Amino acid sequence: MALTPKQSLFVREYLVDLNATQAAIRAGYSQKTAGSQAHDLLKKPEIQESIAHGATDRAKSVEITTEYVLSTIRNTIERCAQAEPVFDREGVETGEYKFDSTAVLKGSELLGKYLKLFTDKTEISNPDGTMKPSAPIYNIVNK
Repeated sequence: MALTPKQSLFVREYLVDLNATQAAIRAGYSQKTAGSQAHDLLKKPEIQESIAHGATDRAKSVEITTEYVLSTIRNTIERCAQAEPVFDREGVETGEYKFDSTAVLKGSELLGKYLKLFTDKTEISNPDGTMKPSAPIYNIVNK
């Protein structure tokens, strides 16, 4: 199913800043209902497909690949992990070294997320501490 001109404009505007509500407003939807309109538009498979196609085209045009992103993160980690000597006020090395641990940890976190090393799990329990079943339990009786 082809997109309407307004839907096509929404997709194009959405790809600018990934803000669905603002994209809906810029595409001509009512400011009053733009949030719900955007929500509904993003649920439509043809809109999702068009957004994915547009994002892929943009990534190709600026030559951003998975390899580029991962190698940039890796290079940043390695550069930030290099120990730099600490100097006193006279410019003499103190024998101590520093490195940018925040950047190293952030880069490692990004790589870990990409490799799916970290998963967020939510455990739901009853007030008495027993675990709630994740799905209803039914007794199935064959007749």
